[in-house]
Amino acid sequence: MNFYRKISFLLICAYIMLLPLIPQEVVFKGVAVTDFILALIVFLYIINLLVSKGSRENFKDGIIDFFTDKLSIFITLLLGIMLLSTIYAKNKGLALSESARFITYIFLYFVIKYEFNSKKQIKTLLKFYISTSFILCCIGVLQYFTGFALNETFRRSYNNGVITRITSTFANPNAFGAYLILIIFPVIMLSIYEKNKTKKIMYVLLSMLVIINLVMTFSRNAILGLGIGLLVLTLIYSIKWIFALGGLAILLSFIPSVFQRIVGTFDLHQNELRIKLWKTALYMIRDHPILGVGNGNFVTKYNEYVSKYKELKYYAYKNYPNHNSYLKFESELGILGIASFIGIIITVLFRIKKLYSTTKDKFYIPFYTGIMASMIVFLLMNLSDNLLFLPKVTTYFWFIIATAEAIRYKSHNLQQQ
Repeated sequence: MNFYRKISFLLICAYIMLLPLIPQEVVFKGVAVTDFILALIVFLYIINLLVSKGSRENFKDGIIDFFTDKLSIFITLLLGIMLLSTIYAKNKGLALSESARFITYIFLYFVIKYEFNSKKQIKTLLKFYISTSFILCCIGVLQYFTGFALNETFRRSYNNGVITRITSTFANPNAFGAYLILIIFPVIMLSIYEKNKTKKIMYVLLSMLVIINLVMTFSRNAILGLGIGLLVLTLIYSIKWIFALGGLAILLSFIPSVFQRIVGTFDLHQNELRIKLWKTALYMIRDHPILGVGNGNFVTKYNEYVSKYKELKYYAYKNYPNHNSYLKFESELGILGIASFIGIIITVLFRIKKLYSTTKDKFYIPFYTGIMASMIVFLLMNLSDNLLFLPKVTTYFWFIIATAEAIRYKSHNLQQQ
């Protein structure tokens, strides 16, 4: 591995670890530090292509595969619709910035799948990801007991008591809960499969730490997701998990504030804002069915629709985000956008299923079995939130897909040789 390639890989590892740890407000020469690291990765990758024949071969083969692979075709279609929407979007700058953010996900996907796809590199990246989760959870526990870096908005009175909804380094508890959902089930499966006693204890402790943090977010979406994920693992791994699911339900029922938060999920009054936002999105879909209102432009068009349809009004006019990623996709990118994304989802789930069913690697089997549960739950959580549009969360969604695709691509190439 040449110098530029080594540095590029180390920077990707650093990016995976630092993205959630460094606030977006921390800047270097006017640029967010994490964006600066990403720009540096792009620069070094280009330099590496110029000086390394092997990397140029990887790039050429990657381009051929990218534009012939079914998953990549769906990704390209989605990007194409995003870029097209910059022409007709009311807020063209917002549409362009949202599209540029999606390009960063594609870049990381491409580089990991086609350049850094050896077993050693993939496992190193995944271990950095797991280590980052440990650090975030430690911050979460510290935050719960000390209020460290906690926005007071998330410490509130609740039924004659006070609950502290931790965020760790994320903008809000729901975002942190979504991040934890992506990692909890792989770690649980690793704690079951691991034979090394020391590593097993570490995975068990991390699983407990993640679950504690997840509950302390008091995110209804994430806590319900934990239960649904255990149900998914019951179906794809072992029926014995039904006891764990029952035990979790009983345990949570003894924590009044958690129980009341979950029950509140089904309270229409508490979900009045979400329902009105969904209706607003449906009106936009009715008016712009094919191409939508433009990437990221739901918030731009929101006040226009609230002014036109009085039943959509919710207190003062604000640029509320649409609390449903699928309605957001369709309202902003039309039927073509949502169809492309559904194509991505279906392809990814089938490929992850095939990966953990066919691989013989003792790390990949439990990790991606858990990822299957995490992906299903995360995608369900997006029915009531915009989690697919939160960079600190979505980067890891695409990162996981990239690692799975890298394993698949490398395995296919080895079989061809």
